[in-house]
Amino acid sequence: MTSPWLQTGSGIAFDLLNPTPDMVDLRRDVPDALGRIARFTGHTPTGPYSVAQHSCIGADAVLAETGRRDIAAAFLLHDAHEAYLGDISSPMAEALAEAARIVTAGHFGGSAVLMAIKRLKLRADAAIYAAAGVPWPLAPEVVAAVHLMDIRMLATERRQLLTTPPRPWNPIVEQAEPVRLNRGAIVVWPWARAADEWRDRLNRLCPAALAA
Repeated sequence: MTSPWLQTGSGIAFDLLNPTPDMVDLRRDVPDALGRIARFTGHTPTGPYSVAQHSCIGADAVLAETGRRDIAAAFLLHDAHEAYLGDISSPMAEALAEAARIVTAGHFGGSAVLMAIKRLKLRADAAIYAAAGVPWPLAPEVVAAVHLMDIRMLATERRQLLTTPPRPWNPIVEQAEPVRLNRGAIVVWPWARAADEWRDRLNRLCPAALAA
């Protein structure tokens, strides 16, 4: 049986179950796809706010607050798997898990869905970070710092880019400290600029990727 695979923009067959670093194109496939993929499944009134822009702004904030290039690089890459897997939003993942529990009368277990999604992301991450020359797995402190900035970015983006919430979000998001942005309010970039900005930060934060 052939393993499920995705044809990328540059014509690479990306194995979704067993990806390898040589399947990862950090100069075209990843930044271009991330520049076109919208966060919040496109529900931003000012236009599609890309995963690439989110990654750039967050990486800049990490560097400004901590001076840690390794954490900034990890943040830049933390959603790069979405170039191949798409942006599976947290509400969607939870809905899939609940649907699995319903259609299997609880025998399948929704947790298996969440575990499967996590496995796909981790395998893609391993290939992507290796291609970027970033040690994998990440150190626990780096993982924690990236996760915290991701939550803070989510809270900041929600406040600046979405309409007034019809109901409260997860308390973790509600209580998160907003990110202080050097450029002020977020202005949505066109996808091509977002891709170029992502490439620029890759060059500066992941110099080993240039040799790939």
